Amino acid sequence: MFGIGINNLIKIGFRVSDHILKQQEIERSRTASEKARLQAEASREKAIEENNRYRRTQLEDEIARASVAVECPNCGSTGNRIRKNSTGFCQFCGTAIQITSSGSIHIADPFEKERALIEEEQRRKSGVS
Repeated sequence: MFGIGINNLIKIGFRVSDHILKQQEIERSRTASEKARLQAEASREKAIEENNRYRRTQLEDEIARASVAVECPNCGSTGNRIRKNSTGFCQFCGTAIQITSSGSIHIADPFEKERALIEEEQRRKSGVS
């Protein structure tokens, strides 16, 4: 009738079916690849976050070992932690407190206070606490 035999229609149907199956397989493969890429990216970000947390913990431990709890010689405030061999400030009254490497405490002279203020400003600008 139309010049296309039933056998040709069946062959065309199989080819279309094969093509559809191949396209579905390609799409599944793309989806699996994208999922694997996203999982790898999430794992990488998690590893970076854990590494940064570990570094922060190490830095906090180092600061804790290198600093001492100090009672302010001016106001008596006890909430101060200052690194040894440096000058810090009382969190309550702002007095400059100098700690020697041996841990002895005294009020810093004006020049030492100025130097400590400059160092603290530089630490703030650089993001180091």
